[in-house]
Amino acid sequence: MQLLLRDRGGSIPTIDRNRLLTLQSHLDNFRKFDSGDVQKTEKWYDTMMISKAALEFSGVDKDLESVLDMTTRVMINSMTISNGALDPLGTCLSVYAAQINHSCDPNCVFIFSGRSLSVRSLGLIPAGDELTISYIDTTMSCRERQRKLKANYYFDCSCPYCSASLSCSEYDIPEPLKAKMTVNEASQLEEEGRRMASIAAEAPLEQQTDLLKQAAALFQPHENVYPLWRCPRSLINYYLELTSIDLGHWLSALGYALRAYLYIEPIQYRLSWHPIRTVRTFVLLKIIVEAGYQSNEGPESHLYKGALEQFGTNWPLVIAALANEIDAAIPQGFGMESSFAAEFKSFRENVSQHPKPGKEVWQKERVKLKQLAEELVE
Repeated sequence: MQLLLRDRGGSIPTIDRNRLLTLQSHLDNFRKFDSGDVQKTEKWYDTMMISKAALEFSGVDKDLESVLDMTTRVMINSMTISNGALDPLGTCLSVYAAQINHSCDPNCVFIFSGRSLSVRSLGLIPAGDELTISYIDTTMSCRERQRKLKANYYFDCSCPYCSASLSCSEYDIPEPLKAKMTVNEASQLEEEGRRMASIAAEAPLEQQTDLLKQAAALFQPHENVYPLWRCPRSLINYYLELTSIDLGHWLSALGYALRAYLYIEPIQYRLSWHPIRTVRTFVLLKIIVEAGYQSNEGPESHLYKGALEQFGTNWPLVIAALANEIDAAIPQGFGMESSFAAEFKSFRENVSQHPKPGKEVWQKERVKLKQLAEELVE
């Protein structure tokens, strides 16, 4: 509605209005739905209701068809606004950023800092190469990515990843393992895992952990095809981490976060300074600090202290190593003037400092962290 009012008032610059009209609306695709597909039916119903309300309350002199065209144009081309830690805050439409196409192996990423949107490269981009971002979670299997893109953006992806059936630079089902699991069997297993995870998300908080563990158990007999980093198993681990945080179970949260840091994120986000990997390392750092606080105070402090002292882990050194990894990632991943850089600087000023550990010392600590991660999530 705001867009309609601005258009009527002439406050949209002509160049921006013209660029907006070049963006795809896919209105015909919105209209095409099977009455048996509840999700598509609801999507079209919501689109129609939004358009009718915008037309009525804006009072603009337009017909419903043109408002529907504008509504779907905005819906297709909007992007999620996030804070420095990449938490979603809302949506926005940039007629310039919306012209960047999708790839499941993108060479760019969007980063918000306050009201500013920047397009940051994920490496050196040769002159003349197209800039691309990902419209979806690229850690999903090729099958799931194709389904999501078709359902939400109405196109079949033919990027190099999809053409080779890759997920996280790995084949969805490695050639030697195809005899053990067919594509259809894999799809059914993934669908069931997501279904159970969805049930967990709707359940009361205190029941979510058990339900998510049941979903995770589906994939354990198939670890050769579904290692911890492969979706949806990795996503279930992430949900378990979030649920543990919500429940205040900091030791469990630490275990799931360590698993993600050690086994999942290095494969899903191979760049050490990738923004998502950096944010999740920051979350791990916060969990360690919180668990350390709990080990010194509270009625269950003996439980936290005992767990944190397992395997002789040098926590000041671990904190220093993680903090240094984040420091090193910020210039390329976010930029020194970003809101994330400011947030991390503030956090670090309130955490005791420790000299940067040497490579060999840090590798020894990582071995201890692997042992601890398995102990905490059993």
